[in-house]
Amino acid sequence: MNPLRIAGVPEPYNLPWHLAMEKGLFRIAGIDLDWHTVHEGTGRMCQMLKDDELDMAVLVSEGAVRDIRNGGPHRVVGTFVDSALPWGVHVPAASNLHAPGELRGIPYAISRLGSGSHIMAMIHAERLGWRPAEKDLVVVHNMRGAAERMQAGPPVIFLWETYVTAGYVDQGIMRRVDELRAPWPGFVIVAAERFLRNHQPVVNNALAVLRAEIQGMERGPHLVELVMQNAGFTEARAKEWLKHVHWAVDKPRPASFGSLVERLRRLALVPEHANLPFLV
Repeated sequence: MNPLRIAGVPEPYNLPWHLAMEKGLFRIAGIDLDWHTVHEGTGRMCQMLKDDELDMAVLVSEGAVRDIRNGGPHRVVGTFVDSALPWGVHVPAASNLHAPGELRGIPYAISRLGSGSHIMAMIHAERLGWRPAEKDLVVVHNMRGAAERMQAGPPVIFLWETYVTAGYVDQGIMRRVDELRAPWPGFVIVAAERFLRNHQPVVNNALAVLRAEIQGMERGPHLVELVMQNAGFTEARAKEWLKHVHWAVDKPRPASFGSLVERLRRLALVPEHANLPFLV
């Protein structure tokens, strides 16, 4: 058996991985897959890849490309969710903030620097006509930390996946006042360079197992029920979420990430002339 350490966020997007694991498909392919659930998100997983705690990870595209362009020793080996993520823009429900135009200058809660919540916050602020400094970024580590911060202290803005944060909106902790959908794949699969050098067949086999699982998934009542169980969604929310999700394990195409790379440069989130390859 070939060991493979991989991580992802605790969100229903990773359902195909869990289904394949439950069916024992990776073991049949000769892979001893060790899955890590990381609540802190992409920024934390990038650090785990650097620290040799992981071999592969499922990351939001913004954070993956930004980290690699800044010297992260890993590469994007495949797309995973090629539909755009719906990033909800949230404020404390108890605040007097109700419209997007009222948000300029309000600090952002982020899971950590380099995370998707950080990068999308910068993109959102650019839309409002300002650029947050580091003092305008409040590190809250995860979604629960954001919810706790929303209930204490001055108002902050928090960007996270719309459907995943819906429970906090339902509870009256957060209020969603806007939404962003970036024109690039939502999630990508990343592998550490050192692992790629020595275990390329393992990576290829793992992607093949995942691809076959996705291609065999039938979008019907059973899948709706699985999403409900995995994410704690209501039936209506699970059905709505599935309308917007498209899984596809494909070879990453540079053209799919062109606007993302340009946006990262414009926001000074990567060096202006960073030409490090980020795709295999």
